[in-house]
Amino acid sequence: MANLGKKGDVFCVRFRLRGKEYKKSLKTRDESAARAALHLIELTLHRLHTGQLHVPDRVDPGDFVVSGGTMTEPAEPNPPVEPAPLPSTRELVDLYTAAIKTLVAPSYHASQAMHLRHLLRHLGGRADRPCDAVTVRDLDGFVQARLAARHPNTAERERITLLQFYKWVVRQQYLPASPATGLSPIKGGEDRPPFRTATEIERIIARGGLNDEERLDLWDTLYLSPPEIAGLLATVRANIALDYGFLLHAIPAYTGMRRGEVLRLRWIDVDLDEGFVSARSRKQSRRKRETVRRIPLHPELKAELVAWREMRVRGQHVICEPDGAGPINNDRANRVFWQPMRGTTWCLDNGRDLFKVGFHTYRHSFASNLAAAAVDQRVIDEMMGHTTEAMRKRYRHLFPAAKTSAIESFSLVK
Repeated sequence: MANLGKKGDVFCVRFRLRGKEYKKSLKTRDESAARAALHLIELTLHRLHTGQLHVPDRVDPGDFVVSGGTMTEPAEPNPPVEPAPLPSTRELVDLYTAAIKTLVAPSYHASQAMHLRHLLRHLGGRADRPCDAVTVRDLDGFVQARLAARHPNTAERERITLLQFYKWVVRQQYLPASPATGLSPIKGGEDRPPFRTATEIERIIARGGLNDEERLDLWDTLYLSPPEIAGLLATVRANIALDYGFLLHAIPAYTGMRRGEVLRLRWIDVDLDEGFVSARSRKQSRRKRETVRRIPLHPELKAELVAWREMRVRGQHVICEPDGAGPINNDRANRVFWQPMRGTTWCLDNGRDLFKVGFHTYRHSFASNLAAAAVDQRVIDEMMGHTTEAMRKRYRHLFPAAKTSAIESFSLVK
C-alpha cells in the first residue's frame, strides 16, 4: 500500500518495500496527477511482490517504484548549485546611491555619493573584487587617509557614510555583517561650523579653491534673515504647481519643524484657539519613543492654516494630496518642495536637484533668527527640541546683545 501526503504544496508518496520505508516527491501540485501516480506506484509494488518485476542493480528501489518500474539506470544526482557571485563594492555603491536618491535631501545624497567615490578611489582594484574582499582594515585605512587630508568634521562624516552604506548592504543580504562597525568615531569631528548668511557663503566660495563637497557643506550652513525668508516665500507662492507646496515651506519657516514633523502634522496637533502647534519627533535615538514639543503659532502662519483648513475639509493630516487623506512620503515632499525654486537664484544645479535651501535651512534660520533677536536660550531649546551643546554652538555667535553686554562689563582704562 502507498499513501499520499504533502510537503508544502507538493504531493509526495510514502510506501514500504522489503521492510524499508520510502518517502518520495511526486513533483506535482495537481491532486489528480498525484492520484494517477499513486495508482501506478501501487501497481508497481504489486508486480514486485508477485515477481513480475525486479529492481535492476545500482537502481534505488524507491526511485524504481516511483518511475512505474521503467528505470534501468541510477538517477542522475542533481548538480550542486553554485552560489551567485557577490557583486563588487563598486557595483554596490552604484546600487546604493540609486536606492537612496529619492529618500534623502539632494545635498545629502550628493555628499554621500562623493564620500563613496573617495572610497572607491582609495580601494583601487579591490573595489572591483567581490564585496566581501573589503575588510575593516581597508575601511580604517581609508578613514585615516581622509583624516590626514581633511578636517576631522569631513572625515567623521565619511565614516558615518560608510556605516550607512554597509548597513544597507547587510539589509540587502549581500554580506552577513558590516565591516564598518569596527570604525571608531573621530575625535574632534563633532563640532560643526556655525550658520552663515548667503552673502558670507558666496564670499567664501568666490575666493576659490573649494571642491564640490566643500561648497555643498557651506550651503548646508545657510541661514536666512526674515526679509530673505519673506522673499523666498513670495517666490514659492508665485511658482507652486501644487497647492500644498506653499505650506511645505511656510510651516518649517514659522516653526523650525523638521521635514518628518511637518509631514506627520495632524489637525489634532494644531490648536488654533490657544495658538500653538505640537511637533512630534522621532529624531535619532528617540525614534522608538515619539516626543512632543509645543511651538507658539505665529499669527501669519495661523492665517494660512485657517484658510487651508477651509479648503481641505477632509483628512487628518495637514499636508495631504487633494484626493487622499493620508500623509505624503518623503520623496513626494522633496519634489514638491523643490519645484517652485527651479529656474530661480535659489537653485544651484537643476539637473542634479541641488538647491541652496532645504527643509533644514528653515530650521537653521528659525533658531538663528531667534538667537539674533536675543531670545532666551532655554526658550529656543524648548521650541527646537535641542538637547546637545554642539547644536547650540552653531548659532550662539548670533547673540549680539548678550555678547555686547558681556564685553562691556569691565574696563581696562584707569
